[in-house]
Amino acid sequence: MNIVISKSYWLIGASELALLVAPLATFAQTVPPASTDQATPQLEEIVVQGYRKSLETAAAIKENADQIVDAIVAEDIGKLPDSTGAESLARVPGVSVERLNGEAANIRVRGLPDLTTTYNGREIFTAEGRSVALQDFPSGTISRFDVYKTGSANLIEGGIAGAIDVRSRKPFDFKGARAAGGVTGLGWRQSDKLGLDANMLLSNRWNTGIGEIGVLLEGSYTDNNFVDSYRTNNPTIQLRPASSTYPGGRYPAVVTFEYPTSMRQRPSASTAIQWRPTETLEVYADFLFQGFRGRGESRALQVQAGTAATISDVTYCDGSTTLICQMTATGGNPVSAYQVGQWSGTDTYQSGIGFKWNVGEAKVTGDVAWTDSTFTSTNFQMNTQTNVIPTRIFNFDDSSGGGGGNAQVLGVDLMDPASWRMTGYTENGSQAHGESYQGRLDADIPIALSIFDSLQAGIRYSDRDSETESYPATNYVAPATTAAQRDALQFTALPLDYAYVHSAFAGDSSNHPTTWVSPTRRSVIENEDLIRALTGRPTGFPTRVPQYSANEKSEAAYLQVHYELDAGSLPLDGQIGVRVVRTSDEVDGVLTVGTTTPTPYSRDNEYTDVLPNFSVRARITPELQARLAFTKTRTRPSFGQLNPTLTVNGTATCSNPADTTTCYRTANGGNPELEPIESTNYDASLEYYFSRSGSATIQLFRRDVDGFINNTTRFIDDPQLGRLNINSPENGQSGRIDGVEVGYRTFLEIQSLPAWTRNLGVLANYTYLDHGSELSPAAAATLPGRQPITNTSTHLANASVFYENQTFSLRASYNYRSHYLTYSAVTDPAVTGTQPTLPTKEEGRGTLDISGGYNLTEQLSVNFNVANLLGNPARNSRIFNTQGDSYPWQVRYLETVYRLGIRFRY
Repeated sequence: MNIVISKSYWLIGASELALLVAPLATFAQTVPPASTDQATPQLEEIVVQGYRKSLETAAAIKENADQIVDAIVAEDIGKLPDSTGAESLARVPGVSVERLNGEAANIRVRGLPDLTTTYNGREIFTAEGRSVALQDFPSGTISRFDVYKTGSANLIEGGIAGAIDVRSRKPFDFKGARAAGGVTGLGWRQSDKLGLDANMLLSNRWNTGIGEIGVLLEGSYTDNNFVDSYRTNNPTIQLRPASSTYPGGRYPAVVTFEYPTSMRQRPSASTAIQWRPTETLEVYADFLFQGFRGRGESRALQVQAGTAATISDVTYCDGSTTLICQMTATGGNPVSAYQVGQWSGTDTYQSGIGFKWNVGEAKVTGDVAWTDSTFTSTNFQMNTQTNVIPTRIFNFDDSSGGGGGNAQVLGVDLMDPASWRMTGYTENGSQAHGESYQGRLDADIPIALSIFDSLQAGIRYSDRDSETESYPATNYVAPATTAAQRDALQFTALPLDYAYVHSAFAGDSSNHPTTWVSPTRRSVIENEDLIRALTGRPTGFPTRVPQYSANEKSEAAYLQVHYELDAGSLPLDGQIGVRVVRTSDEVDGVLTVGTTTPTPYSRDNEYTDVLPNFSVRARITPELQARLAFTKTRTRPSFGQLNPTLTVNGTATCSNPADTTTCYRTANGGNPELEPIESTNYDASLEYYFSRSGSATIQLFRRDVDGFINNTTRFIDDPQLGRLNINSPENGQSGRIDGVEVGYRTFLEIQSLPAWTRNLGVLANYTYLDHGSELSPAAAATLPGRQPITNTSTHLANASVFYENQTFSLRASYNYRSHYLTYSAVTDPAVTGTQPTLPTKEEGRGTLDISGGYNLTEQLSVNFNVANLLGNPARNSRIFNTQGDSYPWQVRYLETVYRLGIRFRY
């Protein structure tokens, strides 16, 4: 046994920076001069004119688009206090994210998660998923994000929430040679770790005998070495009978102190080639690699009373004679802990070729692409407990620190390996793979037919495969019925290394354990076979078993016209179009009945979607315009939901044993007959562009959604299996979202103010969402009426104040979302029978980020930013019975990230 106390750091030295910058300078000096192309937008202009130019570009995109779209462009991304695409998108009106694990993730647009993500207009995904994790895109490598709130027929059929297109840089975006990049050091407050964020771009274009050719190479690497800190009241409620000293009561069964932690690395690389053999033809090819590597070492300490504990010093919560807020427990259960070791990795590749051909005033484009993505995950969990039962002092609603559940442990040394032994071990893992081929051909043709001035038409085909294999999680309990068995499980007897858990909870002033001794991840992995033997399972790594596979083909065609007309003195224009998509699925799984050998099980499904769109824009004045739009969108079910694998209980249940017609067997699985979730969308906006970088907008919208997918239990009569009670996903739930988005952005260009104030600017937006869904009949019997859509806030707000001149910039950005509900099953021992699904409420929370920069020269700048400067704890509470009794559920102290770096451009 060894106790290892270590702290590792990434060190960024001046010599390393010099080695990185020197080749870039050499490249910029040696590349031959290139011709300019006035028809191509120049990213160099955006860089030179800074944030003001980026606001102008974003405003122009929004003003001139045929759809309702918000954009973040070039320097807008590079100068926000963000390191990933997901964090940048959180600044867009109507976009919300979840902030955890040291980053922003789980993007929603106008309250809905069902997004289509595209990369340079192509569909892109991760493994078997329908979209890509936008936190995998470093902000510094992206040219532009387009967030489509409304669709049009020429866009790939989007999710009901909309679509987000990620635009990369191309060599023809620059006038000539370009070498640019940055090196940033990162520091995390909770984990006390350092890391690296680096990116580099090399680009040039040349006139040759076969036309103009451009080549771009770009690479990036980002660390995320976070520790989050959680204090949690377990939602299971312990019922304590009355005694001679107190009238009984109820309290959470467990208080947990948890450190979710991981070292995540995201390497990426891309290349793009453009060839313009003539003035009317361009051919291009590009390639993208995105990697993700995560090594988690999460640990948790669980303090519980247990049903056999003696409790004293009972204090009831205010206004209650049954809910216990404070108590002391002796006897009962020991303190337990677990150590999780996790490794996960993603490799996503996309390559494609295409062309753009101008035939007179018409434009024809084509593109074909291949995408391949694999996600692999393996996990273990070692469970441990103390050898003695200490005294535990509980406070389930602590008013100190960030509030929430709390506990103290007396009478045992949590830092001494001799205090602990192993109790069990769990392993699980999976691998998911997705591959697709996609191709499209589009034409944009000018016409002169009454009010119609252009016609767009196109076709698209995609062929997608997905498969998943896994080995199920199995919890092996270590036998400890004899003294010899218990002795063999002692930390002092196991050939493991131990370390003190990193003490975090930064900003939490409450009194509770923040560290204890735990096995190291590496030593557990090196002794896996010994641990397996101690828990009674075979040695060797488990073999993954195929779970399901799927093939999906979609064929789409669209026709769309653009029109212009004058209604008196009011110019009108817009689009009318329709997109028709035919989808066919073939999914293969297994059928398992009782303990019989699984047999292959396959189902097919086919459906056609007709997705119309109509929009009109009224140009009231040169600065003021109004829009109306009607669209239909849909989201396909996930491959996991389409999984036809069915597991049937081998034993039948009979409500009346004398009547075989009342007998049935339970079963669970996916549903290959699921249909897409559909949404009918209505949008209106009023947009006032009072300067090149200034605008004020208001947007009204409504989403009528049908076919939300939820797991339900239903009876069916199967010809071979008889009567089954199946738990599986089903279409059925409907919902509605009504909302308002208000946005404002400008530099303070007021002539009466001093000149320096014209470098001050503000950006603010606010979104209101009135949302709800209809529950299934069974759930509505307990929770009647229209219920809030989960994970959807009613209020979203962003505000940024910035100052920028030729040499200095400073920005503060605040992001806020109001409370929202999540749902999980709750067990209440005081009430018999199955309990309804009851809500957890996440409280509203704001995040403040700051950033700044100083230009040392025209080519070199120093930059800093701080994400989550305030470090406000995230809190939620949970209802645990139908009477609405509630405790704080979880208080989370999330990472604050510090960044300091150098950017260079030649």
